Amino acid sequence: MTDRGKIYKKRIAEFTDDFSRLKKQLAVLSVFRLVTFLLAVVSAFYFLSMKLYPGITATVLLLVSFFVLIKRYNILARKKTIASNLIKINTDEVDTLSNKFSQFGSGSEFIDADHPYTNDLDIFGNGSLFQYLNRTTTINGKQRLAACLMSPYTDSETIISNQEAIKELIPRIDQRQDFLAIGMLNTGQARDLDELWSWLSEENRYLHKPVYRFMSWFFPVISIITVSASVFNPAFLQYAVVNFLIQLFITAVNLRYNNRAHSKIGSKVEILRNYDQLLQIIEREEYETALLSGLAGKLKQNGYSARKAVSNLAKLVSSFDSRLNIIAGTVLNGFLLWDIQCMLRLEKWKTLHKKSVHKWMDLIGEFDHLCSLATFGFNNPGHVFPKPDEEVIIDFKSVGHPLIHFSERVANDLKINSFGEFYIITGANMAGKSTFLRTVAVNLLLAMTGAPVCAYEACFKPLKIFSSMRTSDSLAKNESYFYAELKRLKELIDRLRGGEKLFIVLDEILKGTNSADKQKGSRAVLGQIVKLNGTGLIATHDLDLADMEQDLPQNLKNKCFEIEINGSEIFFDYKLYNGITKKMNASLLMQQMGILTNK
Repeated sequence: MTDRGKIYKKRIAEFTDDFSRLKKQLAVLSVFRLVTFLLAVVSAFYFLSMKLYPGITATVLLLVSFFVLIKRYNILARKKTIASNLIKINTDEVDTLSNKFSQFGSGSEFIDADHPYTNDLDIFGNGSLFQYLNRTTTINGKQRLAACLMSPYTDSETIISNQEAIKELIPRIDQRQDFLAIGMLNTGQARDLDELWSWLSEENRYLHKPVYRFMSWFFPVISIITVSASVFNPAFLQYAVVNFLIQLFITAVNLRYNNRAHSKIGSKVEILRNYDQLLQIIEREEYETALLSGLAGKLKQNGYSARKAVSNLAKLVSSFDSRLNIIAGTVLNGFLLWDIQCMLRLEKWKTLHKKSVHKWMDLIGEFDHLCSLATFGFNNPGHVFPKPDEEVIIDFKSVGHPLIHFSERVANDLKINSFGEFYIITGANMAGKSTFLRTVAVNLLLAMTGAPVCAYEACFKPLKIFSSMRTSDSLAKNESYFYAELKRLKELIDRLRGGEKLFIVLDEILKGTNSADKQKGSRAVLGQIVKLNGTGLIATHDLDLADMEQDLPQNLKNKCFEIEINGSEIFFDYKLYNGITKKMNASLLMQQMGILTNK
């Protein structure tokens, strides 16, 4: 058990105790709530018939106590759910330390076969880098993490700023897990946010029309006057009824619009309350790094905080939801013109804050995705934060693939000094060529997000990544495998000709043609890439391609993965060596699988 595993198991025990304690408290409250309600019923039916005023007093007090108990119950029930979420969060992290991370969202919706590298490097989907990193709890956070992996930073200043923020968040396990636990309650679906954006983009119907502002206070005042007067003079009751009917008529005239507005903003109270708490978790801390302090500062501008504004919106929406009860809605609209009152307050809120809401959601998403990367850093204390360096392309010491468990991971060194320098990787089947290519590219990608990398030491130059490893044909586009691969390579050459600086990862290119044509084409493509100052790695079984080192010794360097064959047994050490491989194993592997026989 690693130190991280002990930390998570200790937290599981603590939150399990909290959960049990809250469960017992809720059971007691349930009993008190039932008893209080029954006593209120008895009071209403018994005491009122005997002693009017004491009966009223007792009933009111019991009902007040009943509603207080309901509120207290709801608070504790929410805390119990959060405790349950925290148990799950820490249990999931214990599993992650054993390389079990299928419980997290895979980001399969972001899979794009035409992306320059994500499909080749297994960035999205089951067992992907995204799934391993993903602890996001908001829609914006998930999208932000995906965007960061699809289009990482290429300027050193931003990368260093992200590194500093992630370093600051790594030890803040309480803050990170509180954020995640609240987010798990219910942050809504994409449709809910779409409805919110739709409501925010609509023009106001009531706020800028004086007649509605006048009616919003005039008719409720008349209601108070006529109802109060009716207590002393029943003749005023007819005026109260007329006023009641007029307000219901006004409500009916505007009912269609109000219903449409309520369908977009109503019933979002819990979602808004959760965002309120997420904002509270961000705002409650003091930060040292520029990125986090700036993020928190943007949530407190122009004399108000985002948290207070969202909290106010939640209260307004809760008030508007009262119309869902047909009796309460009729009474409130008949006496207080409730729908229009609520719409006026909501439109006033929208006028003040609509330009800021998108920014707040983006900032929550930014914090959310940084927490994911900080959790990755916390879980892997042996990983290092790489140094952006303009003097070298890549200098990784003991670099390994982050998705391979440390007990099985084999680390290698790699240094590429300048543009135009390309490594040709040869080796037998299953010796580790493709895994090494992905190891280097994935760690370079992590480095450009600001996250730590799976290496002992690391320096890098921020570069866009381009790969061609997993090209496939397309029946829908009527494209053969070979044509699809040619398109991929043409895109690469065109980008290099356009002056882009790329880190290139190629695996066994031109597989869709015959051997002689493949060899000739591969040599031509690699020569063109080097001529255009491309840099990176190419894995191949074609040993003749490795001969190009003799023609371009300043640009091309041979590395290989070797195997040991002892009779019918094959041993892989997955270590990178200088030079060209001397052993192949395809025939032996086919014999072992029964495809070929020695007879």
